[in-house]
Amino acid sequence: MLGVLISIFGLGFLILAHEFGHFIVAKATGMRVEEFSIGFGPYLVSRRLGDTIYGVSAVPLGGYVRVTGMHEEEFQARVDAVREEREHRVRDPESRLTGSSAISDEEVIRTPLNRRYYARPVWQRILFIVAGVSMNMVVAFLLMYVVALQGYFEASTVIEEVVADSPAAEAGIRPGDQILSVAGEDVENWAGAQQTIRMHQGEQVPITVERDGQVQNLQTTLEDRDGVGFLGVAPETKRAEPGLFGAFSFAASRTWDMFTVVFVLIGDMFSGDVPVTGDQGLAGPVGIVSISSEAVSSGIFLSLLAFISVQLAILNMIPLLPLDGGHVLFSLLEKVLGRAISLRTFERVSMVGITLFLLLFLVATTNDLGRLFGGGGPSF
Repeated sequence: MLGVLISIFGLGFLILAHEFGHFIVAKATGMRVEEFSIGFGPYLVSRRLGDTIYGVSAVPLGGYVRVTGMHEEEFQARVDAVREEREHRVRDPESRLTGSSAISDEEVIRTPLNRRYYARPVWQRILFIVAGVSMNMVVAFLLMYVVALQGYFEASTVIEEVVADSPAAEAGIRPGDQILSVAGEDVENWAGAQQTIRMHQGEQVPITVERDGQVQNLQTTLEDRDGVGFLGVAPETKRAEPGLFGAFSFAASRTWDMFTVVFVLIGDMFSGDVPVTGDQGLAGPVGIVSISSEAVSSGIFLSLLAFISVQLAILNMIPLLPLDGGHVLFSLLEKVLGRAISLRTFERVSMVGITLFLLLFLVATTNDLGRLFGGGGPSF
C-alpha cells in the first residue's frame, strides 16, 4: 500500500510540475490565470488566492491551467452573454475536459486586454505552451541527477555470465571476456553493445573479445527474440559515485537516452514490432501505478519517474489538439495566416484529438484489466 501511495504521489508530482511550467510563464508574461487544477472535473478542494483559483479535482487523469482568453471568440461570447443577461453557451473546446470556469463571466470580461492570452505576442503564447513540456524534461534531468548522487551500478563490457545453449555459449564466449566489437562495430560501452546485438537478429556476426590479454575472434548466429537480436550474456556491474559535477553528465546522458528510446518505441508501435494491446501493450493509470509501486520496492522508482516524465513531455508535443503540440501548431498557423483560426475549427480538431485519446485510454485500461485478472505481468 505504501508503494501505491508513493507512486500516486509521484505521478501527481509530474502533473503538478507540467502545469506549474505553464503557470509560471503565464504569470511572468502577465497573462491572467483563472484556475490551476490537478485533475479534471469538479473540485474536491480549492482555494482562491488573488485572481486565481487553486484546486484538486475529482478525476486524477491530468491537470490544467486555465488562462483568460485562450480564444477570442469564446471571450467575446462571454462579453455578449453578460451584456444581454443570458447564459454563456459558447465554450472553449477544452472545457469538455476541464468543465466551465469557476470564475464568473462578469469578472472575467473585466480582464484588461493585455492580460488575455489571445492578445499576447505569438512568441509568448508558444512559450506558455511549451513551458509544461520543458518542465517535464527539467524534472527528468533533476531526478536522474539525484539518482547519480545516490550512486548507481554501471554495466561494463566485461562478461559476468553466459547463458547455457545460447549463441554466446556456442561461440565460446566465457565469463571474464571483454567484448571489443560486435558485427564489425567497435564497442565502447554496454549500451552500445546491446544496441548492436539488437539490430542483428538472426544474423551470423563476428564477435571480438579480449581474454587474458589476448584478442579472440569468434563468430555466432544471433537468435531472433521478438524481433531483436539475442546473444545470451550478462555484463559485470560496478558501483559508480560521480560526485556533484560528474552527476550532471550522467543525468544529461540518461535523460537524452530516455528521450531517444521513447521515439524508438513509438516507431516500433507504428511498425508493429511492439504490441499496443495485450499483456505487453500500452499501460493505463492502473498499470502505471502497479509498475511504479513495484519500482518503489526495488529501489528504481526515481529512474522510472524520470522516464515517465520524458514520456509525458513527448506525448504532450504531439501536434494534435488539445495537447500542447496542437496549440503550438495552431499558433504558428495563425502567425502564417495573419488571422485567428475560428473557434469552430478548434472545436472540430479538438474533438478528433479527444476521441483518439479516449480510445487509447480505453485500450490501455483494457490491457491493465487483462494483466490484473489474467495473470499477465504489467509492461511499460
